[in-house]
Amino acid sequence: MQDSNTPTPPTPTSRTRVVLAAVAMAIPVLAIVLSHLVWAPNLPERVASHWSGTGVPDDSMLTTNVFISALVAASLAFVATIVLLALPRPSMRAKRVIVLLIGTVAGMAASIWFIPTWLTLQAGSVQGAELGFWIVPLGLCSLWGIIPAVILPAQPLHFGAAAVPPRLELGETEVGAWSRSITAIMFLWVTIGVVAICAAISIPLLLEDASGVATFGLVIMVLAALACASFIRLRVSVDWRGLRVVSVLGIPMKRIPLDQIEVVEATEIRPMEWGGWGYRVLPGRSAVVLRSGPGLVVTTSNEKQFAITLADPEQPAALLQALAARAAAQA
Repeated sequence: MQDSNTPTPPTPTSRTRVVLAAVAMAIPVLAIVLSHLVWAPNLPERVASHWSGTGVPDDSMLTTNVFISALVAASLAFVATIVLLALPRPSMRAKRVIVLLIGTVAGMAASIWFIPTWLTLQAGSVQGAELGFWIVPLGLCSLWGIIPAVILPAQPLHFGAAAVPPRLELGETEVGAWSRSITAIMFLWVTIGVVAICAAISIPLLLEDASGVATFGLVIMVLAALACASFIRLRVSVDWRGLRVVSVLGIPMKRIPLDQIEVVEATEIRPMEWGGWGYRVLPGRSAVVLRSGPGLVVTTSNEKQFAITLADPEQPAALLQALAARAAAQA
């Protein structure tokens, strides 16, 4: 039996994707260096460094300081990624989350060099470097981490035979069903906190007759509170329709039909490997994580994964395996 903590040996395809992810993290560094070489003859002494809006800048920095700061930050992000990918731990799922965050640093580092320097060069002076629509690419650069995170291989949650419960034996006419409600007290307190904060902001505005602003604040408060409250109680069911997760408000969180199910596992769910607590969506996988501990993980036929924390995942996992196998046999 394979140890549940033993990493899955990388395949040649996986190694290639790891190398490509590392190359993607090197691009911000290379871009900063190459652009500096190209712009060197025309670089001004100072470049714009801060805007209060999208108009003219209200502060500037020495060009050399901006270049060094951006290069050091992007280089550290690249080195950290190389070290992370070379280590046997943590799992590839956790590495994708970490690379996503590190890539954000690299992208932001590149943006603080490219955009201000380009605008200053085009305007011919710091005073004329209007930000304008360049605020959009300035913000998009922070999403660079998505690229290496998507490139990295999605390690399936196949931890050995112990993680896959024995499939239930169902007769041809037998219909199996399982349902369980789960409660997350944490989101109850979060909901109360959101309501309290928004009320503290909106009530003074209402008293001052700032009806427009107050109304907008109340709408935001209601939407935020409903979003948080939807996680307080969830209904998880397994039947002929597949796996279904519905919120207490009747909002469907996840539906996976039987014909899309490839593997079902009962295993330990670590929040940080799935992006944290709550409803998380990451490249190639999503999860409803209400705590750390046992949970159900479903891998679909298109190699995407969904996880949800459950106190007793073995029974629904076994039933879901049986129903999926019967649906595949009848197809």
